[in-house]
Amino acid sequence: MPLLAIPGLGAESSQLHQQGLYWLACDAAEDAILLCRQVIEGMPDSARGALIADAQTLGDVLAVLDSASGPAELALYESTPQAICNLAQDLPRLDAGERVLVLMAPAGTWAGDDVELWCNALRPALLAEGALLLVISSGQGASLVAHLRAFNQGVDGLAQLYRGKGGVRYLQHFWSNLLGKAGTRDVELARLQAGFAAAQAPQAAADTGGDELQYLAQRAVLEGAPAFSEHWVVCEGPDDLGAKASRAVSATVIFAMDAGQRLDSLARQLHRLRQLRGNALKLVVREMAPTLRYQDEQLLLGCGASQIVPFGASLSRFLTMVESIQGYVWRRRLPGDFDALLARLRPLAICGLVAPRAFAEAVQSMWHGVRNGEIVHQLLVLRPAPGLSPLQACSRAVFRRDGDIACVVGEVLFLFLFACRSEGVEQALDHIFQLSCKELFISQEVLAGIDSLATPAFLDERLPRPPRDDAAQLPAQARPALLPRRVGLGKWGAA
Repeated sequence: MPLLAIPGLGAESSQLHQQGLYWLACDAAEDAILLCRQVIEGMPDSARGALIADAQTLGDVLAVLDSASGPAELALYESTPQAICNLAQDLPRLDAGERVLVLMAPAGTWAGDDVELWCNALRPALLAEGALLLVISSGQGASLVAHLRAFNQGVDGLAQLYRGKGGVRYLQHFWSNLLGKAGTRDVELARLQAGFAAAQAPQAAADTGGDELQYLAQRAVLEGAPAFSEHWVVCEGPDDLGAKASRAVSATVIFAMDAGQRLDSLARQLHRLRQLRGNALKLVVREMAPTLRYQDEQLLLGCGASQIVPFGASLSRFLTMVESIQGYVWRRRLPGDFDALLARLRPLAICGLVAPRAFAEAVQSMWHGVRNGEIVHQLLVLRPAPGLSPLQACSRAVFRRDGDIACVVGEVLFLFLFACRSEGVEQALDHIFQLSCKELFISQEVLAGIDSLATPAFLDERLPRPPRDDAAQLPAQARPALLPRRVGLGKWGAA
């Protein structure tokens, strides 16, 4: 039984048919050579093998080939791109019957749709000759793999050997043998002296589609740079990007967020993609201008964003952050109702000093996002300094954001800060109060919940009036009219 000879892959992903066509696409030429040598050394002694490659590759593979391992018979055939294109016609002359043929060639040997025509002609010829062919291509071949994935009925197995996620990985797109058919698997490989071995058990990814290496990005996020590799697909706008992303399964999709873009529309688009394509899709938002506040970020994350790259991150830092989420699966719970989510993450149109009852009702309404773990608010109890009433302290406050409200209950001031993390409380207080909070208040307590708002004191519907500034109310004293007066000027320097 022919084997791929990578220990740890499992029989369903390493066994091959006796006849047919399999394809391994390696990004790096040195990995392709090592894998080819490993496959040949893994052939049983009774097998009839053949290696087809150019002169340089033949020498590289054979240079350190273990003579004590592999098939008793290994035929060598020096090839050219033209000979590879005509391989189907040359099979009878290669004595291919019952042989395991290993073909090594650069990915550029096949251009576009040529690979489909080549497989269409070659696979029936292999079956007719009773031969098995394993193609090991080298070099960046994303477009080649994309054609082979779409044309899966012409190939018995397709996998990639690529470098990413911190090491060398084996990405199986599909594989068939006598045990049946296997789908997408992404396995980390350990590089040993004898070749590659699975570093861990293969991860069956029911929610991946073999496009893990693809990046779909808005042009703006590249800052004028061209596509970084053939794995990158650049789109002009969010609509074009969304259309392509709607056909992806586990690719990385990168949206640009600038000052002129509506946050709600981007959030809705992320929500739709996450709902449509599942959790393996990596959805990234790059902030191109300083537009996102904390609650905006929480909205995007709640709608399915895997990562938000903040404004000011350099292009190299942006690429590092995107690379860091490869292999990531979105683990949050996606709310089914986008409009309800939007309502929970948006403040009510209310701010400033309000009556206790209005304060309690507004806070209870805006607290739903905290219960769902989607956002964080702060509810504070501030006790004024001696000689200062809560209303006097509140008269030195300027409320600028919707959702930031206060009320007076007894001798304390209740303050609610919408979408405010604990580390941002001091900064928020400095923005609201014109004087230092240490001068205005002797204590500051953060409440963990809103149970205290259910007390009878919060049934009061009266809005207290801030005290008037008496100095400002004094009538202006009449001033005498200004009259001209004579001024004598002396000569500069005169005694």
